[in-house]
Amino acid sequence: MKKSKVISILQTGNSTFTNSLVRGLVTQNTYNNKKSIVVDLRLNSYLVWHYYGKKEIKYFEDILNIVLNGNSSMLKSYLDDKNAIVSVKDITKLSLDNFNTIMKSLSEIYDDIFVIVDQNKTLYKFISVSDILLCVLEKEPVCLANYQQIYSDIISTANNITIIPIIFRTDINFNIDETENKFIPKDSVFINFDSSTEKEIADKNFMFNDNNNTFVEKIKNIANEIYDQTSNFSDSSITINSNKYLVLKEKLHKDLVEKMKEYSYEQDKKILTSVIKVKVGELLSIYEIKLKNDVYAKLCKELTDDIVGLGILEDLLADESVTEIMVNGCNNIYVEKNGKIEETEIKFSDIEKLKIVINRIVAPIGRHVDESSPIVDARLKDGSRVNVVISPISLCGPILTIRKFAKNKLSGQELINYGSLNLEMLEFLRFAVLNKKNILISGGTGSGKTTLLNVLSSFIDSRERIITIEDSAELQLQQEHVIKLESRPKSLEGTSEITIRQLVINSLRMRPDRIIVGECRAGETLDMLQAMNTGHSGSMTTVHSNSCTDAISRLVVMSLMAGFDLPEQSIISMIVSAIDIIVQIKRCSDGSRKISEISYLEKDEKKSYKLVPIFIYNEQNNIFIKNI
Repeated sequence: MKKSKVISILQTGNSTFTNSLVRGLVTQNTYNNKKSIVVDLRLNSYLVWHYYGKKEIKYFEDILNIVLNGNSSMLKSYLDDKNAIVSVKDITKLSLDNFNTIMKSLSEIYDDIFVIVDQNKTLYKFISVSDILLCVLEKEPVCLANYQQIYSDIISTANNITIIPIIFRTDINFNIDETENKFIPKDSVFINFDSSTEKEIADKNFMFNDNNNTFVEKIKNIANEIYDQTSNFSDSSITINSNKYLVLKEKLHKDLVEKMKEYSYEQDKKILTSVIKVKVGELLSIYEIKLKNDVYAKLCKELTDDIVGLGILEDLLADESVTEIMVNGCNNIYVEKNGKIEETEIKFSDIEKLKIVINRIVAPIGRHVDESSPIVDARLKDGSRVNVVISPISLCGPILTIRKFAKNKLSGQELINYGSLNLEMLEFLRFAVLNKKNILISGGTGSGKTTLLNVLSSFIDSRERIITIEDSAELQLQQEHVIKLESRPKSLEGTSEITIRQLVINSLRMRPDRIIVGECRAGETLDMLQAMNTGHSGSMTTVHSNSCTDAISRLVVMSLMAGFDLPEQSIISMIVSAIDIIVQIKRCSDGSRKISEISYLEKDEKKSYKLVPIFIYNEQNNIFIKNI
């Protein structure tokens, strides 16, 4: 099947420059006995028709009807002349699929297809099929300043397109030194275009065979460059799974790191991604290597992941079915999907790559990990919880565990849909929250304690002042009056630590209506109990334990860790006075999460207690049973 070269022309300013360039390129093709067609996607497409002296406008929509009817001979008859021009009646109704269908048919008729678009991002998708993009610029400050963003937008739309900037220097241009202005690409083609030239070529009778005209000479040079750029367009020997690909990737990575140093200040990942795509294209040009689109796209993505992301973990982070990522050294990476753990095939090439990813996670939030501080908790920008353990604590290399942050907070109805509880249990818990009962959520690791805490917190009146206290911020409260506090580990000098306990104590001075502690782990438990006993009803927290009974025992042990010499019975009395309801949640063998028990503490005058189950989950029959 015949394959045309597709050359797109992006108009960023004066249409005279663009129209003249296109007309000159088509004329040059005619001299070389090559058939061309111009596809004009601009709103003011009638201008290029004027240049050609055409009277009857032909439209893409009509071509589509002919193509869909499968009549190729009629299409050739419709496009009867050697160099045709077509426009679009309504660009908003032209889909990319229909565009590609028409382009495929046109490629069987013409040697070159010129596609004209203007500076409209909705048109950039139509450039994706191009071999070459001629980016028509004017040498003036605003146009040049916009060039970098345009370049990035185009690169992100069309992976391996070869971009040739063409800059028109007119007699009204500002005096800008090309060697100093960073917006002018080094590989640009410059065309002097004074007022007299503009008037001359605007005349449809202007002869492009005048070899003495400098403008005509430039057009010929551009035409020849287009031919050179597309004559050997891709290196088919470099495939995604080839050794050549790995060697090229390593070389690009090394050179990119140097080139990206000037962007060390930039924090916006989208901008950095666009810059990397541009730099990869520039480096490949220097190497004189042209890649197939799929190879180029994968290369850009992997290099972007390595340089500004978390490397091979990026795909796992983007996979919504993955809830947890567990990296056990370089070669063993596991994920949790649907509550079950499975091994992946991906691995880090060496331990240094893994260390770079770890440092990229902990550094932005002021954490550090080294032999003197081999354990660290951190979080990603999206809120995902991270734990890192390295040697000498870990004997199998760096251990990285990422509990992914749910982008969409689960609702109570969704928990019902997932079978975690039933409607009656949800309504009971809603009633308890609204009536300011102090609630303790108990469960094992990964059982869904934080998820349930988020759901329960959504029932709190929006007028209340809520203070949340966590090691790593995970709670996603939707109320407006929420104060988020986060603990801080020791600095490199071993100072400046802010503990959960200090935050709990300080929160009492902040006039809270409710205090929510993400998890009680140590001495802060005693302070939390005191807060619940001193007018801060409706507070909530979580604890690691296997049953409601065990949860109380855990509270006793952790309260003793506060360092006060209190009798155990006094602590139990404080727990009985503070806690109203305990919710036990568990992860079942099939990976599902269930609320296995909801109990309340029945208290007597002697400050002893009795745990009374209200709802119990019967795992054997997979039903929730109301106990009272």
